Amino acid sequence: MFSPLVLLALVLVFLVVLLSLPLVIPIGPMYWDTYIYLDAAQRIKLGQVPAVDFLAPVGGLEYYQFYWLQKLFPGGQPTLIAQWSVLISAAPLMAIILAEIDKKSRKIAFAILVPFLVFALCPTNTQSFHSYPGVNGFGIYNRHTSLLLYVLVSALVFLPNGRKLALIAALTMLALFFTKITGFLAGGLIGFYAILSGRLLWRYVLLALCIFAVALLVLEFNHGMVSAYVESILALVRMNEGLLLPRFLTVFSIKLDVILAAAGLILFLFRLDWSPLTDHWHNLRKKPTTANIAALLDRDWLWIGVTLVAGIFLETQNTGSQEFIFLWPVLLAVLRKTPKLSERRRLIVYCLVAFTAIPTITKVMQGTLRFVAVAPTYVEAPVTDVKTMGLVSTRKDIMERVNLLESHYASNAGAYRQLAEAGQLPSWQLYSELDYQMFWVVSADRALNALKQFESTNSVHLNSLMTLDFVNPFPWILDRDATRNVQIGADPFRTVGDLTEAEETSLRQTDGILRPSCPTTSARLSLQRIYEKALADRIVVKLDDCWDLLLRPGIKLSGQS
Repeated sequence: MFSPLVLLALVLVFLVVLLSLPLVIPIGPMYWDTYIYLDAAQRIKLGQVPAVDFLAPVGGLEYYQFYWLQKLFPGGQPTLIAQWSVLISAAPLMAIILAEIDKKSRKIAFAILVPFLVFALCPTNTQSFHSYPGVNGFGIYNRHTSLLLYVLVSALVFLPNGRKLALIAALTMLALFFTKITGFLAGGLIGFYAILSGRLLWRYVLLALCIFAVALLVLEFNHGMVSAYVESILALVRMNEGLLLPRFLTVFSIKLDVILAAAGLILFLFRLDWSPLTDHWHNLRKKPTTANIAALLDRDWLWIGVTLVAGIFLETQNTGSQEFIFLWPVLLAVLRKTPKLSERRRLIVYCLVAFTAIPTITKVMQGTLRFVAVAPTYVEAPVTDVKTMGLVSTRKDIMERVNLLESHYASNAGAYRQLAEAGQLPSWQLYSELDYQMFWVVSADRALNALKQFESTNSVHLNSLMTLDFVNPFPWILDRDATRNVQIGADPFRTVGDLTEAEETSLRQTDGILRPSCPTTSARLSLQRIYEKALADRIVVKLDDCWDLLLRPGIKLSGQS
């Protein structure tokens, strides 16, 4: 009765219960990244296709999974829905892997399952951007990428060579491709090494490639979403090509503890493997066959090295999420062989494996336990019109500050604009500050109240809405149309390029564009400049001290002839 599959099923049932409840969670740094999922869900509901009808920072699978789960649990907490939506693709794959491993060793199956569940359930990153606990609404797709790589590595290490492994590898790589392209490339590196080391025979490689190619072909028939997705990736690469080398340095500085421990383990295992390695090298020189190449390459220290390199590459665009969690299946394979070692060598391996594996899982669990512990003492967001976006809370003293910010920003608009024009934020880490994240929700609620009042007073209904800001959840909240051909998660410094003809046409057709000003920031100013040509003839309506409505010309208000 107590098997890995039963435990997995029980956890999924538990999540169903949690998603059925209107849980209130502590708001965290950069929490507004969650609203990108809400924007995408509304677009999918309207029939828009990711990468075809709107540009997104990641693959469309993220948004479809969120949309499906939110349809089942419309009253569920959005960040928790986003976090657990990955289980739609990851849980069935992991179930197949566990069933296969369980046939040989139930202990190994549980050793694979338990970390998988911890990382899947915890909406927490390893890197902290604020001293107070809160749910990390940002980096969700990065956590999903790491979890899918965990599934892939588990299969490549523990599943027998065969059709089942080929199927799981193909489906996992497909999920990675439509989640985040850097995860797909990291998985490709690990998979290529698995092929060279003989873990996946070439006939099964061809089977996996056929499954992958057929799936892409079928999806391409959906309005060309695959080719459009590839084009959007290339555009993002062109906009961010100068950031790769500095990001490598960032990864090493942040994850030096894990990288050094893994490097020490590689060197120690290499030293232990020296004599067998030399023998295999001589055999390869005498008889350079595929089998001898595989025997030379299928070494534990090389597996750790390749997986570590893949993780470092992934983290250049994924820093501080749940990095390197997919090292665990490889480390577990090493631990299984330690009984053959002397006591001294076994102890060294245990220590190095612990130093490699423990930091990530302890940070993730600690962050989650912290926000669960403080959640009952926090106060809920004082909002009424933002639907489940309002299921957030924060400390009482922070909420007191939030209530002062609107009048403060409005009274000092000139000072904040001066900072913005100089390319500076009001504070060094504005988007990581809990008061700002909570203020955005409260401010959006007030803007919606004002917008509804404007529509009622003037007997008008705005069919389409957009914001000149990073996120645009308003169409989802009001169930309106969302502007096509624009970037969701609009970062003018990383994802939004020059105004295109398609964007200009869509912007001109949008009934209402909301412009926030509390506070004016460099990003908001940049978005206004990028879209300036398409907004030039708009009628400006002041909704409140923090929001303007840019009304499409031609919309008749009551009292107008």
